[in-house]
Amino acid sequence: MASKVLLFGASLALLAAPVAAEPDLTGSWERYPLPGETPDPRWAPGPIPDPPLKPEYKAPWEENQAKLRSRLAESQPAGDNYVQCIPDGMPAMMQGMFPMEIFQRPEQVNITQEAFNQTRRVYMGETLPKWDEVDPMFYGRSVGRWEGDTLVIETIGIKEHVQFRWAPHSEEMKITERLTLLAPNILRNEIKIEDPYLAEPWTYSYTYRRMPGYKLLEYVCEDNRDYVDENGQHRLRLQGE
Repeated sequence: MASKVLLFGASLALLAAPVAAEPDLTGSWERYPLPGETPDPRWAPGPIPDPPLKPEYKAPWEENQAKLRSRLAESQPAGDNYVQCIPDGMPAMMQGMFPMEIFQRPEQVNITQEAFNQTRRVYMGETLPKWDEVDPMFYGRSVGRWEGDTLVIETIGIKEHVQFRWAPHSEEMKITERLTLLAPNILRNEIKIEDPYLAEPWTYSYTYRRMPGYKLLEYVCEDNRDYVDENGQHRLRLQGE
């Protein structure tokens, strides 16, 4: 009888024990390490590998990479997005070239990138729809869940012309992110991209550092006079042209 009482008491104690709160990711974050900064080896991410494209997609991608290197050597823009005032979209906006802000509440997590004021919305606890059930967008449809202290975000529905590192993808592309605090002010984002164009999942990671007190600035692509001419050269449209 005594053993049953002890077991009953232990069960009540487990029920009464507080549920561990999810980590609070709210705040402003910057890419870690910054250019020229010597990173802590515990937190530094590894280099981003080339996308493991299938052979029929890899050759055109390599040709585009050669064009990219040539344009950079001539101090030309790496792509036309910024020239045309087009935002990065997913997953490129998560590379953190500018500060970003995370706003977290139980039912939704918003992530805003300072560049172009890009905002993606992660709906917590919802079921991820099929890729053909959503309209293609720059940021897609994102749903999230907590696995212990890790925020897992799954995203589908990215427009085919919204690319990261010029890597082609289909409408079926799925992005899975795992965001984990390595330290109170250090956040790791492990990214996995799955797509029929890939021979295997493309995986890489970013590390971000919290920026206490930083408030995002307005970044609007307005009255843009930059353009790329018919020869691929970066030009500035002068008044009266």
